[in-house]
Amino acid sequence: MFANPLKRSIKGLSAPVTLARRGKADVVIRKTTGQVLVGRGTYGRQSWNGQTATVFGCTGFLGRYVVARLAREGTKVIVPYRGLEEYARHLRPTGDLGMVVPMEFDLRNSKQIEECVRYSDVVINLIGRNYETKNFSFDQVHIEGAQRIADVSREAGVSRLIHMSSINAKSNAHSRALVSKAFGEQRVREHFPGANIIRAATMYGYEDELLNNMGRFKHFYLTVNHAQQKLRPVCVSDVAHAIGIIRDNEDTVGQTFELYNPKEYSRKDVVELVQFLLHEKIWQVNVPPNLLRLAAQVANALPFHYTSHHEIDLMSIDDIPSKDPAGIQTFADLGIQPHTLELAALQFIRHYRPPQHEEDPIEPKGYKAFRKPPIPVSNRDIVV
Repeated sequence: MFANPLKRSIKGLSAPVTLARRGKADVVIRKTTGQVLVGRGTYGRQSWNGQTATVFGCTGFLGRYVVARLAREGTKVIVPYRGLEEYARHLRPTGDLGMVVPMEFDLRNSKQIEECVRYSDVVINLIGRNYETKNFSFDQVHIEGAQRIADVSREAGVSRLIHMSSINAKSNAHSRALVSKAFGEQRVREHFPGANIIRAATMYGYEDELLNNMGRFKHFYLTVNHAQQKLRPVCVSDVAHAIGIIRDNEDTVGQTFELYNPKEYSRKDVVELVQFLLHEKIWQVNVPPNLLRLAAQVANALPFHYTSHHEIDLMSIDDIPSKDPAGIQTFADLGIQPHTLELAALQFIRHYRPPQHEEDPIEPKGYKAFRKPPIPVSNRDIVV
């Protein structure tokens, strides 16, 4: 007689089932709402850590790095976008299938914002511009939009709100963009008391407008005030790393962070560094600020954005941390060692080198250092 195949298959299914044990790292308790978040699966990209984050401004320079970091840690990320869905398409591969969810929204529509944050326990607002458009003014983006996101997030029961600002955001700044960001910070504090404010200095990376502009316009690079603007350039991946730590650490609720390079540079120093790394001279053309501002106003009237007088104003404003550091946290408080500009810059601008120097190392053989003080011999991995 033949054995019953059904019984054989049932017998094969009777193996003992082992239950996965949970550790403290699988559980997150939000201090503000008391919400308990339990992870699913192993830690990493192919799992869910129990957290859902909405990242406004995800299609910008910093946004793609924040989304990538959150998604590879197993966070479900809602990526609101404006315009075409293709604008957020590049963010999907940063997470596992179904973990990065694009949603169309309008910053002026509270209902659409509520749909984006409805199931999130963390909201990160990275929306910001250095110039105005025919659709949005600075006040509409930095003040009204930030307030609307804070209001809707609070009403939806969101546990954490992280708001991105600028290290130069002050109510008496000589730039309408920075003044509006300062007032935006105040509105966010009033409407979401436990919000985190992050003030970042000028950021550099693969898609930046600092190093890349120097390489792209190396034959005709415009400066003002003889490039004496003081900068504290910080790597964009360091800022994204800081945002990830702030999101996870409940002890940071309500704190303000200023993220900047410990070393101060002038724009001229950065130009000299870039031309050394490129093995090619950068031809600087110093233009009086008022004349360049007038030319930018004319360019701003063109159909497509080239530059604006607001961006010219920013070229004359120094990256200066707060003079009163009381209550202000920095990279050191988060345990982050920022990248060294001299060692990290080449990977972002190597493609601007002449062909004969494209594969050359960062320093010629036998060259001690190209800056004072000398570059440290050892540094941590600088791969973004």
